[in-house]
Amino acid sequence: MKIENTPLIKSLKGLAFIGLVMLMTASCKSKKAVADLQPETPEPEVVDTPAPEPEPEPQPQPKVEEPSAEEVLTNRLNSYFSGIANASSISAANNNINEATRLFSNGDAPVLIIFYAANGQEDFDEPTTISKYLNYVKDQGKNPHKVKEMVLDAQGRVKELVLVKK
Repeated sequence: MKIENTPLIKSLKGLAFIGLVMLMTASCKSKKAVADLQPETPEPEVVDTPAPEPEPEPQPQPKVEEPSAEEVLTNRLNSYFSGIANASSISAANNNINEATRLFSNGDAPVLIIFYAANGQEDFDEPTTISKYLNYVKDQGKNPHKVKEMVLDAQGRVKELVLVKK
């Protein structure tokens, strides 16, 4: 609802403005009168304060180490193994196999699987190839191994792979 600007409203606005001006004038005078009544305060003593100590230099934050190329490749391979084992269809598993095979120097790259390790001795299962191993994971529908170590060629592709039971 909008109030119309009638002569009565204009008069009330004018009175309110005059009252506000008078109130401000009166308060300023009363503050001056109170200040005149107070005794003079002595000048404050000058106290020597020691210079603030410089802030210590911020300690360098430890650098977050980037994973090595081998660690990235290990994670990718383990991820492909899981993707193949848990694929929703045979064609999805085959697509993952094709992608994973591109990480190897060739489809016949040897894969060694450690089935027993104790006292620094490791016993290996019969050697296989990466193509045979990936198809085995697809057929079984489970991923029982993880990457333990690998040998890379000059192009950074896996030349030989060693797996261990999870």
